[in-house]
Amino acid sequence: MTKYYCTLLFLLLALSSYAQNEELTDEEYEAQIAERKEDIKYKEFFRLYYVRPNGVGNNVIAKANEAGGGVGMGVTFGIIGRVHIIGGAELTQFKVTDKSLAGNASVTNMQQLYVLGMYKFSLNETFEVNPGIAVGNLWIHQRRSSQSLGKQNGFCVTPTVTVDLKLDNIRFFVGLNYCLAFPKTHTNAEYKDFFGRLQMLNLTAGFKL
Repeated sequence: MTKYYCTLLFLLLALSSYAQNEELTDEEYEAQIAERKEDIKYKEFFRLYYVRPNGVGNNVIAKANEAGGGVGMGVTFGIIGRVHIIGGAELTQFKVTDKSLAGNASVTNMQQLYVLGMYKFSLNETFEVNPGIAVGNLWIHQRRSSQSLGKQNGFCVTPTVTVDLKLDNIRFFVGLNYCLAFPKTHTNAEYKDFFGRLQMLNLTAGFKL
C-alpha cells in the first residue's frame, strides 16, 4: 500500500510540473531559456594551461635560474554568483645558470597546489576579464640528471588575472600572475630573503570549459 501511494504521489508531481510547463507562453518560455543561459554565462568548470615562469627581483630564482616552462590545471568546486572557487596544480621548471648561487643542480622543479578565488565579469559578448588571488603550498626540488640534490617546501600567494575569448562552450585565455613564494630555508640571516622569498611573474595561456 505504501508503494502505491508513493507511486501515485510521484505521478501527480510529474503531471503538475508538466502542466506548469504547458501553461508557459512563448515569451515566458524564451525568458526562462535566456535566464538559464545567463546563469551559465559566467561559469567555468575546468582549465588547462601552459605556464612561462619568470623569476623577478633579488632572489635565487631570478639571479641563478633561467625560465623554462610548465603546465597547470584547475577544477571549479564552488560557485557563488560570479565568484569561482578553484582548486589547481602547477608544475614548472627552471634551468640553473649560476651554480655558485644555486648549487650543482642542473634544473629547479617547482610544484604548487593552490586554491584560487576568482571573480568573472564580461567586457562584451566575446571577452571576459577574471581577476583573482590564490594561496597554496609550494615544493621545490633541485635535480641533476636522475640525482636529487635538495628539496624545500613552503607556501605562496599569487594575485592573478586572465582575459578570456569566449567561443560557445570553450574559452581560450591568456593570463599574468605574480607569485610570491616563501620556502623554508636554513641559512644565515643575511641570505634569508634571497633563498626564502621568491618572486615570479608568470605568463599563462590555455583553455577553459
